[in-house]
Amino acid sequence: MNPLTALLHRIEISDRTADRLLAGHTILLFVFIYVPILVVALLSFTPQEVPTFPMPGISLEWYGELVPPNHNEQLVDALFRSVAIGILSAIGAGIVGTIAAFGLVRYEFEHRLLSRETLNTVFLLPLVVPWIVTGIAVLTLYDMIGIRGTFFSVVLGHVLITIPFVVIIVSSQLYGLDRSIEEAAKNLGATELRTFYEITLPILAPSIIAGMLFAFTISFDNFTQTFFWATTGTETLPIVIYSMIRTGIDPSVNAIGTVIVLFSLSVAFLGERLSKRILE
Repeated sequence: MNPLTALLHRIEISDRTADRLLAGHTILLFVFIYVPILVVALLSFTPQEVPTFPMPGISLEWYGELVPPNHNEQLVDALFRSVAIGILSAIGAGIVGTIAAFGLVRYEFEHRLLSRETLNTVFLLPLVVPWIVTGIAVLTLYDMIGIRGTFFSVVLGHVLITIPFVVIIVSSQLYGLDRSIEEAAKNLGATELRTFYEITLPILAPSIIAGMLFAFTISFDNFTQTFFWATTGTETLPIVIYSMIRTGIDPSVNAIGTVIVLFSLSVAFLGERLSKRILE
């Protein structure tokens, strides 16, 4: 028995004490995660250009910079660009990820190098490989084929890093799908395509939508890889915010940050609800 194991055997903690320690740890975790976000949200209402505590009052001045006609064009343009990239990435990841999930679950792979386990690992690699490595690798590829810095290249990169989320969610429902429903439709004369369109796709719709929502959130919030792929004219909102705070804290950043948090939480909540519906 090693010394650490021996020490743990000597320590006796009652269930009540263990519950208190677990509760305290949980509270500290939530404080660590959410207090900085609450501070940003509070400072977005300050009337001062240099935020301080306590705030001298409450103002919506910085939110006014997000609304025409006196809006910050750089921030708003980046916001709409991020939304557009997120939507296109979610659609691309939804299509590719759903097809990949069908292949991984339904197709019988006989080749040793193209086994289900190998392909599953390949599709999940973007979750395992450090994001900075992915950013540099894809940037090198873009330089070789001459599309670096284009809007298409940013969307393509975001599709790459969001596909795994769709594959995981859709595959989980496909594994639990009752194939007898599809077989019954075919026995009644439905073709393979009609069975997919009228039976399989409606059943999988919640998982596909949930995966696309998660893909949109990851794309919208992504900074590390996008920092390598974007150039002037294709910067996303996180890149623009980073550029603004390098020279000082702009209160309008707090306002747009609060909007992003609320928007991302709403999308994530909707995706989580759809995921729970899948499991039910």
